[in-house]
Amino acid sequence: MLSRVAENLYWMSRSIERADNLARLVMAHQNELLDATSALRGEFAWHPLLEVTSMGDENSSEDVVTYMVSSKDNPDSIINCIQLARENARAVRDQISEEMWLELNALWLDLKQIPESDPDRHSKICEMAVRSALQFRGIENSSLPRTDVWAFVQLGEYLERADKTSRIVDLPHFLPTHEVAAAWNTMLRACSATAEHRHRYGGEVDAASASTLLLFSTTFPRSVRFCVRMIDELLHQISGTSAGEYLNEAERATGALLARLNFSGVEEIGAMGLHEYVDSIQIDLNRIGYEIMERYFLLRKDAPPASAEDYVNSRMQAQASMQQQQQQQQ
Repeated sequence: MLSRVAENLYWMSRSIERADNLARLVMAHQNELLDATSALRGEFAWHPLLEVTSMGDENSSEDVVTYMVSSKDNPDSIINCIQLARENARAVRDQISEEMWLELNALWLDLKQIPESDPDRHSKICEMAVRSALQFRGIENSSLPRTDVWAFVQLGEYLERADKTSRIVDLPHFLPTHEVAAAWNTMLRACSATAEHRHRYGGEVDAASASTLLLFSTTFPRSVRFCVRMIDELLHQISGTSAGEYLNEAERATGALLARLNFSGVEEIGAMGLHEYVDSIQIDLNRIGYEIMERYFLLRKDAPPASAEDYVNSRMQAQASMQQQQQQQQ
């Protein structure tokens, strides 16, 4: 497979998953604000989402919800993520199934039909993004053969999902203390984890049970541990390396994080605190993303930015810029 094809597949999938998870986070926080007893209202009530997604922009004149959902200036807004996913899919239409392209293209065209004056525009964008992502994943899993194409699509999905689940777990850290307890219910809803939590722990929701499910479950498909295990398996499928061994730094970094989640997760939270532990997990996930791009996508030898997170973000912004230039030429 060509490096650029693998990169398009990977970013198509990451962008879809990013739009899906951001939409879930916005809707969950909206529900939380409706139920909250806090005096925090208006713009300030939405700033925790900017903090947890590392999306803050002090120079933006747009309100927080617009900036996250429909801003053209924010490369990580839901609208821009969907556009980027569509442009990456267009570049590899001969590699993915026709139904995958039709679903993604239909979503983009439907979003363009929502008037900017519509008072429910942001809610509609979020609902459509979540519904279409579910349909896209179903089509993907029922129409793609289990080749390297499927592996790179899945790789982008699980890496992005692990990152966003960890951020959802971290959201209560940025909320007022008296609102934290109620927030765990909405965090479970954002991850479609309410029924699984009820099955495992009963109806009582607290920080320990919710964070344990979302971080360490071996069977729930949105938990960080489940996602990292899938990343590990997919990287070994792509390289052909035997389980338990590693051929490159991406496999080594993923194996190290998986071992950390398997054997010392709960103890580390007790020693570090949940917020600090989640931060360290996000650093590890950014490192894995960096190593994947170094191994499979990077075609130049320039020195990367100081951190893996900066590098991942710069590559995504470069992708967005490239796709916009292609659109203008067309």
